[in-house]
Amino acid sequence: MKRLMKLLPLVAVMVALAFAGGCASVCGVEKAAPKAPPPPPKMKKWTGAAKPVTAKPAPAPALPTTYTVEKCDDLWSIAAKPQVYNDPWLWPLLYGANKDQIKNPNKISVGTVLKIMRGVSDADKADARKQAQAFPKYVPPAGAKRYCPPK
Repeated sequence: MKRLMKLLPLVAVMVALAFAGGCASVCGVEKAAPKAPPPPPKMKKWTGAAKPVTAKPAPAPALPTTYTVEKCDDLWSIAAKPQVYNDPWLWPLLYGANKDQIKNPNKISVGTVLKIMRGVSDADKADARKQAQAFPKYVPPAGAKRYCPPK
């Protein structure tokens, strides 16, 4: 206890100096006023026409006009592909363009090269959708095994 009493005045002096030094560094010294930002540069008056960013936009990639049938493909899935029609209900357009190669729209052979009609009118697309809805749904025969790995 006697030691503590001897150290107490020393600790009190150190705390007082810390407060005095801290206050002097913060309170006694004024900060310099921040400098104003420089004025914006003077712009010359624009004379002339605006230039285009690019000379021409890049052409869209050409869509294919043929498709080679792969394993597990059917007309529905081929017509649904984005590079073909991006609409599965338009499979009658594929069938109509390839009747010389396809006898039954439910059975197409792997490796067959199908023609894809381009520039089809909206009326033809509507007619193809009606045909697709009227066509009976394909039901595989009993015992048929068809494994298609995910793509």
